[in-house]
Amino acid sequence: MTVGQLWRLTRPHTLSAAVVPVLVGTAAGALSGRVNVLLALDMLVISLLLQIATNMANEYFDFRRGVDHTGLTGIAGVIVQGETSPRAVLTAAIATFALAFVLGCLLALARGPLLVLLGLLSILVAVLYSAGPRPIAATPYGELTVFLLMGVLETLVSEVAAVGHLSTAAVAASVSVGFLVAAILTANNLRDRESDQERGRRTLAILLGQERGLSFLRAEALAAVVWPAIAAIGLLPWPAVLTVLLLPSALRVGRMGSLRRLLPEVSRLHLLNGLLLSLALGAFAALR
Repeated sequence: MTVGQLWRLTRPHTLSAAVVPVLVGTAAGALSGRVNVLLALDMLVISLLLQIATNMANEYFDFRRGVDHTGLTGIAGVIVQGETSPRAVLTAAIATFALAFVLGCLLALARGPLLVLLGLLSILVAVLYSAGPRPIAATPYGELTVFLLMGVLETLVSEVAAVGHLSTAAVAASVSVGFLVAAILTANNLRDRESDQERGRRTLAILLGQERGLSFLRAEALAAVVWPAIAAIGLLPWPAVLTVLLLPSALRVGRMGSLRRLLPEVSRLHLLNGLLLSLALGAFAALR
Protein backbone atom coordinates (compact mmCIF):
# COMPACT_ATOMS: atom_id res chain seq x y z
CA MET A 1 0.00 0.00 0.00
CA THR A 2 1.41 3.38 -1.00
CA VAL A 3 1.41 6.46 1.19
CA GLY A 4 -1.15 8.05 -1.12
CA GLN A 5 -3.52 5.09 -0.81
CA LEU A 6 -3.10 5.06 2.96
CA TRP A 7 -3.84 8.78 3.09
CA ARG A 8 -7.04 8.30 1.09
CA LEU A 9 -8.10 5.49 3.42
CA THR A 10 -7.86 7.84 6.39
CA ARG A 11 -10.56 10.01 4.73
CA PRO A 12 -8.93 13.27 5.88
CA HIS A 13 -12.12 15.33 5.61
CA THR A 14 -13.70 13.20 8.37
CA LEU A 15 -10.93 13.73 10.92
CA SER A 16 -12.32 16.98 12.32
CA ALA A 17 -15.07 14.81 13.83
CA ALA A 18 -12.35 13.16 15.94
CA VAL A 19 -10.68 16.43 16.92
CA VAL A 20 -13.73 18.44 18.08
CA PRO A 21 -14.83 16.25 21.03
CA VAL A 22 -11.27 16.21 22.38
CA LEU A 23 -10.99 19.99 22.17
CA VAL A 24 -14.37 20.54 23.81
CA GLY A 25 -13.77 17.95 26.54
CA THR A 26 -10.34 19.38 27.34
CA ALA A 27 -11.64 22.95 27.43
CA ALA A 28 -14.50 21.90 29.72
CA GLY A 29 -12.00 20.21 31.99
CA ALA A 30 -9.97 23.39 32.25
CA LEU A 31 -12.94 24.99 34.04
CA SER A 32 -12.48 22.74 37.05
CA GLY A 33 -8.94 21.39 36.97
CA ARG A 34 -5.42 21.68 35.65
CA VAL A 35 -5.02 20.19 32.18
CA ASN A 36 -2.35 17.54 31.68
CA VAL A 37 -1.21 18.49 28.19
CA LEU A 38 0.57 15.20 27.46
CA LEU A 39 -2.45 13.10 28.38
CA ALA A 40 -4.75 15.42 26.41
CA LEU A 41 -2.50 14.98 23.36
CA ASP A 42 -2.51 11.22 23.89
CA MET A 43 -6.30 11.32 23.84
CA LEU A 44 -6.27 13.37 20.65
CA VAL A 45 -4.05 10.81 18.91
CA ILE A 46 -6.25 7.96 20.16
CA SER A 47 -9.36 9.69 18.84
CA LEU A 48 -7.77 10.24 15.43
CA LEU A 49 -6.56 6.64 15.24
CA LEU A 50 -10.00 5.29 16.11
CA GLN A 51 -11.58 7.44 13.39
CA ILE A 52 -9.01 6.35 10.82
CA ALA A 53 -9.35 2.67 11.77
CA THR A 54 -13.14 2.92 11.54
CA ASN A 55 -12.83 4.45 8.07
CA MET A 56 -10.55 1.61 6.99
CA ALA A 57 -12.89 -1.02 8.42
CA ASN A 58 -15.80 0.64 6.63
CA GLU A 59 -13.89 0.46 3.34
CA TYR A 60 -13.12 -3.23 3.85
CA PHE A 61 -16.53 -4.42 5.02
CA ASP A 62 -18.46 -2.40 2.43
CA PHE A 63 -16.38 -4.13 -0.25
CA ARG A 64 -16.88 -7.57 1.28
CA ARG A 65 -20.65 -7.10 1.55
CA GLY A 66 -20.90 -5.86 -2.04
CA VAL A 67 -21.91 -2.36 -1.02
CA ASP A 68 -18.93 -0.99 -2.96
CA HIS A 69 -18.44 -2.25 -6.50
CA THR A 70 -17.10 -1.01 -9.82
CA GLY A 71 -20.23 1.03 -10.43
CA LEU A 72 -20.33 2.50 -6.96
CA THR A 73 -17.22 3.00 -4.84
CA GLY A 74 -16.71 4.13 -1.29
CA ILE A 75 -14.96 7.31 -0.32
CA ALA A 76 -11.45 5.96 -0.79
CA GLY A 77 -12.24 3.27 -3.37
CA VAL A 78 -8.75 1.77 -3.25
CA ILE A 79 -10.05 -1.81 -3.11
CA VAL A 80 -12.70 -1.55 -5.82
CA GLN A 81 -10.29 0.19 -8.17
CA GLY A 82 -7.75 -2.60 -7.69
CA GLU A 83 -5.12 -0.34 -6.17
CA THR A 84 -4.62 -2.55 -3.11
CA SER A 85 -5.98 -5.79 -1.71
CA PRO A 86 -8.80 -6.19 0.83
CA ARG A 87 -6.34 -8.01 3.09
CA ALA A 88 -4.00 -5.01 3.11
CA VAL A 89 -6.83 -2.67 4.12
CA LEU A 90 -8.02 -5.05 6.86
CA THR A 91 -4.46 -5.38 8.17
CA ALA A 92 -4.09 -1.61 8.25
CA ALA A 93 -7.39 -1.27 10.14
CA ILE A 94 -6.41 -3.90 12.73
CA ALA A 95 -2.98 -2.33 13.21
CA THR A 96 -4.51 1.11 13.68
CA PHE A 97 -7.06 -0.17 16.19
CA ALA A 98 -4.23 -1.95 18.04
CA LEU A 99 -2.13 1.20 18.21
CA ALA A 100 -5.09 3.17 19.56
CA PHE A 101 -5.63 0.47 22.20
CA VAL A 102 -1.98 0.55 23.30
CA LEU A 103 -2.09 4.33 23.67
CA GLY A 104 -5.37 3.93 25.55
CA CYS A 105 -3.69 1.53 27.98
CA LEU A 106 -0.99 4.13 28.64
CA LEU A 107 -3.74 6.67 29.31
CA ALA A 108 -5.46 4.21 31.65
CA LEU A 109 -2.29 3.90 33.73
CA ALA A 110 -2.75 7.55 34.68
CA ARG A 111 -6.55 7.84 34.70
CA GLY A 112 -7.87 4.41 35.68
CA PRO A 113 -8.76 1.02 34.13
CA LEU A 114 -12.29 2.09 33.21
CA LEU A 115 -10.80 3.84 30.18
CA VAL A 116 -9.59 0.46 28.85
CA LEU A 117 -13.15 -0.90 28.95
CA LEU A 118 -14.48 2.24 27.26
CA GLY A 119 -11.78 1.91 24.61
CA LEU A 120 -12.73 -1.71 23.93
CA LEU A 121 -16.39 -0.68 23.72
CA SER A 122 -15.49 2.03 21.20
CA ILE A 123 -13.56 -0.44 19.05
CA LEU A 124 -16.41 -2.99 19.20
CA VAL A 125 -19.01 -0.42 18.13
CA ALA A 126 -16.69 0.89 15.40
CA VAL A 127 -16.41 -2.62 13.92
CA LEU A 128 -20.13 -3.37 14.28
CA TYR A 129 -20.90 -0.10 12.54
CA SER A 130 -19.83 -1.65 9.23
CA ALA A 131 -19.56 -5.38 9.95
CA GLY A 132 -21.92 -8.21 10.75
CA PRO A 133 -25.17 -9.37 9.14
CA ARG A 134 -26.90 -6.12 10.10
CA PRO A 135 -24.31 -3.34 10.42
CA ILE A 136 -25.37 -0.26 12.37
CA ALA A 137 -24.66 1.89 9.30
CA ALA A 138 -27.50 0.13 7.46
CA THR A 139 -30.09 0.79 10.19
CA PRO A 140 -31.96 3.88 11.48
CA TYR A 141 -29.77 3.83 14.61
CA GLY A 142 -26.62 5.31 13.08
CA GLU A 143 -27.33 8.85 14.25
CA LEU A 144 -28.02 7.75 17.82
CA THR A 145 -24.85 5.64 17.84
CA VAL A 146 -22.54 8.44 16.72
CA PHE A 147 -24.33 10.95 18.97
CA LEU A 148 -23.56 8.81 22.02
CA LEU A 149 -20.13 7.51 20.99
CA MET A 150 -18.47 10.32 19.02
CA GLY A 151 -20.35 13.10 20.75
CA VAL A 152 -21.08 12.41 24.40
CA LEU A 153 -18.68 9.58 25.30
CA GLU A 154 -15.66 10.92 23.45
CA THR A 155 -16.08 14.39 24.94
CA LEU A 156 -16.41 13.01 28.47
CA VAL A 157 -13.45 10.65 28.13
CA SER A 158 -11.40 13.57 26.80
CA GLU A 159 -12.15 15.55 29.95
CA VAL A 160 -11.14 12.59 32.13
CA ALA A 161 -7.91 12.28 30.14
CA ALA A 162 -7.15 15.98 30.51
CA VAL A 163 -8.00 16.58 34.18
CA GLY A 164 -8.88 13.23 35.74
CA HIS A 165 -12.56 13.78 36.50
CA LEU A 166 -15.97 14.52 34.99
CA SER A 167 -17.90 17.77 35.26
CA THR A 168 -21.41 18.97 34.55
CA ALA A 169 -19.97 21.42 32.02
CA ALA A 170 -18.48 18.60 29.94
CA VAL A 171 -21.77 16.68 29.96
CA ALA A 172 -23.64 19.77 28.79
CA ALA A 173 -21.06 20.63 26.11
CA SER A 174 -20.99 17.05 24.82
CA VAL A 175 -24.65 17.32 23.78
CA SER A 176 -23.80 20.08 21.30
CA VAL A 177 -20.93 18.02 19.88
CA GLY A 178 -23.22 15.00 19.58
CA PHE A 179 -25.94 16.83 17.67
CA LEU A 180 -23.57 17.95 14.94
CA VAL A 181 -21.62 14.74 14.58
CA ALA A 182 -24.99 13.01 14.15
CA ALA A 183 -25.89 15.70 11.60
CA ILE A 184 -22.77 14.80 9.61
CA LEU A 185 -24.08 11.25 9.28
CA THR A 186 -27.55 12.48 8.37
CA ALA A 187 -26.07 14.66 5.62
CA ASN A 188 -24.04 11.74 4.30
CA ASN A 189 -27.06 9.43 4.28
CA LEU A 190 -29.31 12.00 2.62
CA ARG A 191 -26.77 12.33 -0.18
CA ASP A 192 -26.57 8.53 -0.58
CA ARG A 193 -30.26 7.85 0.08
CA GLU A 194 -31.16 6.41 -3.33
CA SER A 195 -28.09 4.20 -3.68
CA ASP A 196 -28.41 3.03 -0.06
CA GLN A 197 -32.04 2.07 -0.68
CA GLU A 198 -31.04 0.06 -3.74
CA ARG A 199 -28.50 -1.81 -1.58
CA GLY A 200 -31.15 -2.76 0.97
CA ARG A 201 -30.19 -0.29 3.66
CA ARG A 202 -32.76 1.26 6.01
CA THR A 203 -31.10 4.42 7.25
CA LEU A 204 -33.03 7.18 8.96
CA ALA A 205 -32.69 9.30 5.81
CA ILE A 206 -34.45 6.57 3.82
CA LEU A 207 -37.26 6.20 6.35
CA LEU A 208 -37.83 9.96 6.56
CA GLY A 209 -37.49 10.75 2.86
CA GLN A 210 -35.68 13.74 1.42
CA GLU A 211 -37.86 16.61 2.68
CA ARG A 212 -38.43 15.34 6.19
CA GLY A 213 -34.80 14.24 6.29
CA LEU A 214 -33.67 17.77 5.49
CA SER A 215 -35.97 19.13 8.21
CA PHE A 216 -34.45 16.67 10.68
CA LEU A 217 -30.96 17.72 9.60
CA ARG A 218 -31.75 21.40 10.19
CA ALA A 219 -33.19 20.53 13.60
CA GLU A 220 -29.92 18.79 14.53
CA ALA A 221 -27.88 21.79 13.39
CA LEU A 222 -30.10 24.29 15.21
CA ALA A 223 -30.09 22.24 18.41
CA ALA A 224 -26.30 22.09 18.37
CA VAL A 225 -25.75 25.85 18.17
CA VAL A 226 -28.65 26.87 20.42
CA TRP A 227 -28.14 24.30 23.18
CA PRO A 228 -24.93 25.87 24.63
CA ALA A 229 -26.78 29.19 25.04
CA ILE A 230 -29.55 27.39 26.92
CA ALA A 231 -27.02 25.45 28.98
CA ALA A 232 -25.32 28.74 29.90
CA ILE A 233 -28.17 29.15 32.38
CA GLY A 234 -26.43 27.22 35.14
CA LEU A 235 -24.58 24.43 33.28
CA LEU A 236 -22.01 26.24 31.14
CA PRO A 237 -20.24 29.59 31.62
CA TRP A 238 -21.84 32.57 29.90
CA PRO A 239 -19.37 32.75 26.93
CA ALA A 240 -20.97 29.54 25.63
CA VAL A 241 -23.79 31.70 24.27
CA LEU A 242 -21.36 32.73 21.50
CA THR A 243 -22.29 29.59 19.55
CA VAL A 244 -25.51 31.37 18.54
CA LEU A 245 -23.29 33.38 16.17
CA LEU A 246 -23.50 30.27 13.99
CA LEU A 247 -27.30 30.39 13.92
CA PRO A 248 -27.43 31.86 10.36
CA SER A 249 -25.22 29.02 9.12
CA ALA A 250 -27.41 26.44 10.87
CA LEU A 251 -30.53 27.95 9.31
CA ARG A 252 -28.95 27.74 5.83
CA VAL A 253 -28.18 24.02 6.12
CA GLY A 254 -29.72 22.13 3.23
CA ARG A 255 -30.92 25.21 1.38
CA MET A 256 -28.11 25.34 -1.19
CA GLY A 257 -29.98 23.19 -3.69
CA SER A 258 -27.56 20.25 -3.97
CA LEU A 259 -27.45 17.23 -1.67
CA ARG A 260 -23.77 16.81 -2.53
CA ARG A 261 -23.02 20.08 -0.75
CA LEU A 262 -24.65 18.92 2.47
CA LEU A 263 -21.73 16.95 3.88
CA PRO A 264 -19.02 19.62 3.56
CA GLU A 265 -21.52 22.23 4.75
CA VAL A 266 -22.40 20.34 7.94
CA SER A 267 -18.81 19.22 8.54
CA ARG A 268 -17.69 22.85 8.43
CA LEU A 269 -20.44 23.84 10.88
CA HIS A 270 -19.40 21.00 13.20
CA LEU A 271 -15.81 22.21 13.20
CA LEU A 272 -16.69 25.88 13.68
CA ASN A 273 -19.14 25.11 16.48
CA GLY A 274 -16.56 22.93 18.22
CA LEU A 275 -13.83 25.54 17.90
CA LEU A 276 -16.08 28.35 19.11
CA LEU A 277 -17.33 26.34 22.07
CA SER A 278 -13.80 25.24 22.99
CA LEU A 279 -12.48 28.80 22.77
CA ALA A 280 -15.37 30.12 24.87
CA LEU A 281 -14.82 27.55 27.62
CA GLY A 282 -11.03 27.75 27.49
CA ALA A 283 -10.94 31.56 27.55
CA PHE A 284 -13.33 31.67 30.51
CA ALA A 285 -11.17 29.17 32.38
CA ALA A 286 -7.99 31.13 31.64
CA LEU A 287 -9.41 34.51 32.67
CA ARG A 288 -11.04 33.49 35.94
